[in-house]
Amino acid sequence: RYSSVTGVQTCALPIYTGVVATFGKVEEFVLGEGMHFKLPWQTVIKMDNRAQKETITTQAFSSDIQQVDVIISVNFSVDRETSQNLYRNVGVAYYETVIQPRVYENLKAVFAKYSAENLVSERAHLSEKIEELIRPEMKSFGIELLNISIEDIDFTDVFTDAVEAKQVAEQSKLQATIEQEQKVMEAEKEAERQVIAAEAEASV
Repeated sequence: RYSSVTGVQTCALPIYTGVVATFGKVEEFVLGEGMHFKLPWQTVIKMDNRAQKETITTQAFSSDIQQVDVIISVNFSVDRETSQNLYRNVGVAYYETVIQPRVYENLKAVFAKYSAENLVSERAHLSEKIEELIRPEMKSFGIELLNISIEDIDFTDVFTDAVEAKQVAEQSKLQATIEQEQKVMEAEKEAERQVIAAEAEASV
């Protein structure tokens, strides 16, 4: 929070950084907490340095061209020492301008490398891969990517029904195999009993 008293501004919240612009030109320093002098032709722009979270809902396609609805959360913060560079190069809408488009782009690129069936089981790995792609570029802007988390992955009803049908078929096949093996074992045991009984009768 910045309050002006006779040309003096006070930065009362350490969770913000003050970027100073003189006649519209961004200075190479930032203001932290404490008392600061502000000239009449200077403006101070607050940059939020708190950990921030945004949730994105989007669509992607798997390697086998299955449509996927994805909910992904992004946690990030702005570096205090280089806030002026971020404001100078991007402005205050850095999430909409820099972060969100990169998440869209890299999420789609990563998802396109996996089949639909592997996407669910690889959820944690998918988040890591997206982070690896985005983190270096975010750092170059002065944004620290804290973590990315895939909250939900949802497929079309047609695909979901097909997967369920496949699972039912596999379970039925497994059950039939088990029952067949049990019948074979029972037949072998019955044959052994008959052999033993025949040997016992012959020895009498």
